[in-house]
Amino acid sequence: MSKTLVLRSKEGLLVSKATVDGTIAQVVRNVVIDAVSLWSVDKSDFIVIRDMYPVSVKLPISKEQYDLYSKYDMSRTTNGSVMFNVPVYVISFDNEWQEEDYVDKEVIVVAPVVDQKVEEIITELAVEATKPNDQESELELDPGSEDEEPEGGE
Repeated sequence: MSKTLVLRSKEGLLVSKATVDGTIAQVVRNVVIDAVSLWSVDKSDFIVIRDMYPVSVKLPISKEQYDLYSKYDMSRTTNGSVMFNVPVYVISFDNEWQEEDYVDKEVIVVAPVVDQKVEEIITELAVEATKPNDQESELELDPGSEDEEPEGGE
């Protein structure tokens, strides 16, 4: 039986992490059913998004890695690595609009268990998805000004 990774993230922190027996489709359905009870109907939307998340791994890779990654549409890149796409489901049940941005406060991310490297990447994705938006202070600065000043001073 296949294994599926289930991660819950809230406001930039990993709240829970579990490995569940079952196909990704079965696990996503069960997690969605459970997540509905966490959803505040009056405050946020309930959204399930399926995406293919690109993962890049430097060559060489082992035979075991090749066997694992080839299940996910693996291809070789020109920069000495392989790229493959992992199906990832993001279940958002605590979210809001902040001006023109849609902000996820809490999500559950479901993905197949591939290996430790992919697990780390998907965990980072889950955490980043709910990090508080600190763009207000960044908007006051010219995004290119930080990069341009050191070049002019050299």
